[in-house]
Amino acid sequence: MFAASVQVRVPGRDVPIRTTETDRLGYFLVEDLSDGTYVLGVGRLGFVSMDVEVTIRSAARTDVVVRLEAAPIELEGVSVEAARSRERVRFEEEAGITSSELAGRDIKLIPGFAESDPLRAVEVLPGVISTSDFSAAFNVRGGSADQNLILLDGVPIFNPFHLAGFFSVFNADMLSRVELLAGGFPAEFGGRVSSVLDIESDAGTGDWRFNGGVSLLAARLAVGGGAPRAFNEKLGLSTTRWRISGRRSYFDKILKPAFNFPYHLSDLQGVVEAWMQGGSKLTVSGYAGADVVAFTELDEDDFPLKVDWDWGNRVIGANWTGPRPDGGSLEVRTGFSRFNTGLRFPDFDDVVFQSRIDLFSNGIDLESRPARHWTVKTGLKADRLVYRNRFASGGADFAGGANNGWLFGGYAQATWRDQRKWVVEAGVRADRWHPADGGAALELAPRVAVKRFLGAGNNTAVKFAVGRYSQFLHSVRDEELPIGIDIWVLSGRRAPHVVSNQVQAGVEGYLADGWFASVETYARSFDGVVTNNLAENPNDDVDDLLPGDGFSVGVDLFVRKSGPGASGWLAVSLLKAERTFPDFQSGLDPAPDLTYSPIFDRRVDIDLVVRRPLGWGVEGGFRWNLGTGLPYTRAVGSYAYYQPQLAEGGRLELGGAVDDEYAILLGPRNGDRYPTYHRLDISFRKPMRRSWGTLVPYLDVLNVYNRKNVLFYFFEYIQEPSTRSGVSMFPILPSIGIEVAF
Repeated sequence: MFAASVQVRVPGRDVPIRTTETDRLGYFLVEDLSDGTYVLGVGRLGFVSMDVEVTIRSAARTDVVVRLEAAPIELEGVSVEAARSRERVRFEEEAGITSSELAGRDIKLIPGFAESDPLRAVEVLPGVISTSDFSAAFNVRGGSADQNLILLDGVPIFNPFHLAGFFSVFNADMLSRVELLAGGFPAEFGGRVSSVLDIESDAGTGDWRFNGGVSLLAARLAVGGGAPRAFNEKLGLSTTRWRISGRRSYFDKILKPAFNFPYHLSDLQGVVEAWMQGGSKLTVSGYAGADVVAFTELDEDDFPLKVDWDWGNRVIGANWTGPRPDGGSLEVRTGFSRFNTGLRFPDFDDVVFQSRIDLFSNGIDLESRPARHWTVKTGLKADRLVYRNRFASGGADFAGGANNGWLFGGYAQATWRDQRKWVVEAGVRADRWHPADGGAALELAPRVAVKRFLGAGNNTAVKFAVGRYSQFLHSVRDEELPIGIDIWVLSGRRAPHVVSNQVQAGVEGYLADGWFASVETYARSFDGVVTNNLAENPNDDVDDLLPGDGFSVGVDLFVRKSGPGASGWLAVSLLKAERTFPDFQSGLDPAPDLTYSPIFDRRVDIDLVVRRPLGWGVEGGFRWNLGTGLPYTRAVGSYAYYQPQLAEGGRLELGGAVDDEYAILLGPRNGDRYPTYHRLDISFRKPMRRSWGTLVPYLDVLNVYNRKNVLFYFFEYIQEPSTRSGVSMFPILPSIGIEVAF
């Protein structure tokens, strides 16, 4: 249990003589107590507080294990206060990291499409940009979407989206919290250069619990419980708890009497958490999901081209953590993650499209506290990555690639904390990449962060962080497409690895009456980003990706109000991002550099989120988003396309225009911008308590005032006069659903 408060009192007195909080693993350490008997008080909002009498004897360590029972009657206040408490721990103990956390109740009160979506909810946080209503992919502080490390219980998951990116695979009923690390993360984090999204499963309380729901999209059910006492005693466990959930879309079933609907999705997620007698914990979790598009089931008159297309993830991981005598901890983990997709044409058996990436991950982390103000962390990691992409027809491969490699990493970092004035953190990470196809690479990544508290009470601080980050894989999907599936490649002969140097500085603090505010400025460079090479040589197997550089600079403002009654936050993000690639289409030698704004270069992005009780037991959620226009390449004209013809005498001359064929003259790449984007979403939830449990009907309305936000334009210059038409994103889109818990 993280973020629980711990107080040490003398029996018969209410004033504590020592106070502390548990860390992220649930461990705590109280030092410098003389011999005698004390009362240890442990509490957290949403749980029953507990007092434990402890006898301390000199020159001996005393271990205490405390388990808090949930207090369901206080559930409405758990998420806000618990999130604040954890953020307070980060504020006081970590130097440079920029983190934002969403608890389960936060996610459900942010209006979503059909049902609550953790990745859609991340869009409302500072520094996060979404480029389309039709995609749950996100960009953080000028980084590409594939530069976000998404972890499910510590195991990376690739392309975690249903409906080709429309919404995420994560079931909100199964999640304890979602935390975004947007920058300044220390040496223990590696693998991506832009952000870390840590998603933690909820193993429940150990009591039997059922959560279910039906939305316009899918039906879902989550079941949780615990192991019998006899089972725990036989295995030497103090407690075991577990939860499992399943979800499936249902349109293909309910519409089948009328016609065959060609699509369905399904996923299964589970977690088991076992606590041992010595205070150590073993967690095993997993996920399996699939999307299936089966046009083969349609009548030939309705859809003559027979297509089977499927994609999905498989993830399983195990994590063991145990306390150490000095108050630190040891953590050992292992995991496997796979994403694969395949496209099949039954009428053309020789046509093959396949893509897959596998990750086998193993790691160990050791945290120690050699002195009162010091914390030292070290760790080792070994990852095995394998990918294979193939598009073939008629026995010939037209595109694809395959590679595998080992990524070995290690880090060491030390943190010095003077609780009254300073937190200083310094560390270094080393990553060694060994691809089967391509040269090995070694990247050293030093990182330093400093925080200085101001004034009495340690409620305000200034901070500074600088660091180097590396990444050894890419997605080759064009981010300018509103939907799509990531196709992954590893660094090697085909693609370089990414190195990002980052610096950030800011000020943050707690104000009166539950208010918190922060402002940060940052700059990032990205060396080794890739884009599709439109001038590739068909005789060269490895020039389909073009390496380049990137840069971003920005400012993030965050103001949050917590507590009873109305709560929420305002996030304002200012960003300028660039990408630079050699322009081989220019025809010049050497090719000049072309610098342009990527699709996620939204200069201003504002999110206002408000949650408040509306009376009659109704909970309301409100989200308004305003963003300046995204860049696009404008078509400035068209001209008839002429073809060369062989004339009399063997002369080559331009002939007449090819029938109905026109060439498009484009302006500077991403040199124009779409109109300003804005949208209002609202959510209403009405918990109704019954003797058997709780029933929660809900209504979400997206784009309340039906703003026509542009997705892309069509230009028709062959018309007289020339015309421009557009395709809009979401219209006003209401959705209803119902949840049940008992």
